[in-house]
Amino acid sequence: MSRRWTEQEAPAPIDLRLVPAAGAVWAGCLIGLWASVAAWWVAGLAAAVLVALAAARWVPRRRGPARALRGVAGWAAAVACLGAAVVLATLRVQQATQDPLVGAGRAGDWAVVRLDVTADPVAVRSAFPVAGEDDQDDATGRAPPARWRVPGRAASAQIDGVASNSGVTVTVFGTGIGWADLTPGQLVRVRGVVAPDDFGVLPGVVLRAVGAPEVIEAPPWWASWAVTAHAGLTRSAQVLDADRAGLLRGLVLGDTAGIGPDLTADAKATGLTHLVAVSGSHVAVICGMVLLLLRRAGPRIAAGGTAATLAALVVLVGPQPSVLRAVVMGAIGMAAAVLGRARAALPALAAAVLILLLIDPELAATAGFALSVQATAGLILLAPGWSAALQRRGVPRGWAQLVVLPVAAQVTTMPVIAALSGTVSLASVPANILVAPVVTPTLLVGLACTAVGPWWPEAGRVLARTDGPLLGWITGTAHRLARWPAATLPWPASPGGVLALAALVLAGLMVLRHRRMRAAVAAAAAGVLLVLVPAQVAAVGWPVDGWLLTACEVGQGDGMVLSTGEAGSAVVVDTGPDPAPMDACLDRLGVSTIPLLVLTHLHADHVGGLTGAIDGRSVGAIGVGPDREPAAAWHEVLAIAAAHGIPVVALSPGIRWASGSLALTVLAPDHAFHGTDSDPNNDSVVMMAVERGVRILMTGDIEPPAQRELLASGADLHADILKQPHHGSAKILPEFLAAVRPRVAVIGVGADNDYGQPAPAALRADATAGVVTVLRTDTEGDVQVALTPEGLATAIRGPMLGRAVSP
Repeated sequence: MSRRWTEQEAPAPIDLRLVPAAGAVWAGCLIGLWASVAAWWVAGLAAAVLVALAAARWVPRRRGPARALRGVAGWAAAVACLGAAVVLATLRVQQATQDPLVGAGRAGDWAVVRLDVTADPVAVRSAFPVAGEDDQDDATGRAPPARWRVPGRAASAQIDGVASNSGVTVTVFGTGIGWADLTPGQLVRVRGVVAPDDFGVLPGVVLRAVGAPEVIEAPPWWASWAVTAHAGLTRSAQVLDADRAGLLRGLVLGDTAGIGPDLTADAKATGLTHLVAVSGSHVAVICGMVLLLLRRAGPRIAAGGTAATLAALVVLVGPQPSVLRAVVMGAIGMAAAVLGRARAALPALAAAVLILLLIDPELAATAGFALSVQATAGLILLAPGWSAALQRRGVPRGWAQLVVLPVAAQVTTMPVIAALSGTVSLASVPANILVAPVVTPTLLVGLACTAVGPWWPEAGRVLARTDGPLLGWITGTAHRLARWPAATLPWPASPGGVLALAALVLAGLMVLRHRRMRAAVAAAAAGVLLVLVPAQVAAVGWPVDGWLLTACEVGQGDGMVLSTGEAGSAVVVDTGPDPAPMDACLDRLGVSTIPLLVLTHLHADHVGGLTGAIDGRSVGAIGVGPDREPAAAWHEVLAIAAAHGIPVVALSPGIRWASGSLALTVLAPDHAFHGTDSDPNNDSVVMMAVERGVRILMTGDIEPPAQRELLASGADLHADILKQPHHGSAKILPEFLAAVRPRVAVIGVGADNDYGQPAPAALRADATAGVVTVLRTDTEGDVQVALTPEGLATAIRGPMLGRAVSP
């Protein structure tokens, strides 16, 4: 009986025939996109040699002619796919490189572009002027007009008055009215200076628009319907709090504009970001529901209804490449998971990859495409077997699928996510399991709200309120699990690290196929839960309640953190010389959102740890002063900011900024220093921070020339807490300390540094000025100043680093 049951339940062998062809096309696209012209010819020659070798190897000898020909045909098909992909990608790169608009971008020319808008405008808002932008008012400190980023593709262009054909991608940055109302499918005329777009896979341009866009053609009717639906959902969502309203728009429409930085960061930490972008899981849920409702009407009607639903979804969200990709991948994954047809679904996935890459070779180099393919492969290869195993143990089919679908997708996408973020989320699997039961009803109620809201506003608001508790479950799960100890672990984002993680995932999947190994793993996991987690919880004592300022132990340098009074959110002022200590300090503080990161000046001991502060966290803006030296450090800051999509903003005296209960006022400098002992030190940004009535003066590395100008400016320098300038250097004026009159001085400095800091003369000056407490990171490690019911209090964590390396 057991043997007969096993034979009946044995899964059919996986059909891998199209997988080599899909892999060859993917590799060929990457060669064509990344290699030089010479390399393309080498690839073609290698393909020809490979065909010849394959033909020679499979010449009929001992086996029959038909079998040998099949072998030759298989090799030839893979090589043909490789060659075709290389040629197509090469032609696409050459076409984009030779586009006249790209040439104009390299020259920085003026252009008038007929633009086909391909996605909704995205607001690029900042409380500060953007560095390098001439149209910002950086003298008054007033917020600039709303800036918008509009993705599109050129239909034609006039470059310095000469008409040219063009078809490259164009990213337009426009300021003022008219930009927010643009919709996908609209044809507009824009004017401005073009520059190269260095962040796309194919060459493109960035256009800094002058004036408002001129509408040439109205959007098609279906785009107008989508705009109406978007507006109706936005109105209906106003009855919810900000977190839930933003998530509702993100879940239904893929619109993340209303999602705050806290939820964004926590969703990243818990692997829930796929819920705020239209992904394959959305498509699978919607298609599955349509099939369930129409299955009794017959296969043709069910298939037609599903196709119509997919078309409506594309129109609603927008015919962007990521949406089209999600539709294809989600439909395949849904069919595999629901029908259990892994043998048929894997060839379909391979065929979809092959066709999509031949149509658009650019997809081969995009992380989103890789994530879609891997997640779909997980649904095809892992989910059916895991679901069947749970069902054999008495778990209902629906619940089994709810549990295994997110786990399968998370496991298979871990290597790519680690490559993008440099972390592995340990909270992603439990988070996805916890939200899985509510995602489908949340999405369906949201879709109903979208359909009804524009024409029946009251019903739309009722549906939004009905969806509120479900949305709250998702947001609450993200916020709570992101605060777990070790919710995310750092992982090398290098090729070696990613390959090592992929090998570990594969080895883990193979090991878990054996019953005894599963038992051992379960026992080990139980041991971790019973021993390590209580130890982590018992060790919680940092940060202290009510903390205001934390000086991180980062070695010889400054890494300061100001609390905003909101959980997981803090302002960072300087990042120390190395990424790892800064990252570890922010992890200890539980900081996942940095609304503002200030670099007081560009010395390595203040900016070297920038990537450690921003990787894996949501950062609103990077603030800088007038300092631009050393030039290499400035260019590196700009490159890091651009790679992470973070605006760089200029800080000048008079600018005020607030987040939570923290308010900042920029006091200096109003110009760059020249001819002093250290111009970059004197160029340091000086700010007064006020948190719950406590004044904190942040001074960077200012020396006597900058201190004298501050005193002469008439600014109120009195502060309860002083971030002592220049790591406790002796270059501090007694009159400056007398004007500040701090009760607590905080010094960021490395142990046994080569500069003799903090200087004994500076410590004597502190005592003379009446400073009650001096906190030092060299002897005390991370230090904090907190506000308690009894007044200011200080806390130290103890040193962890060894001898500092002086920059």
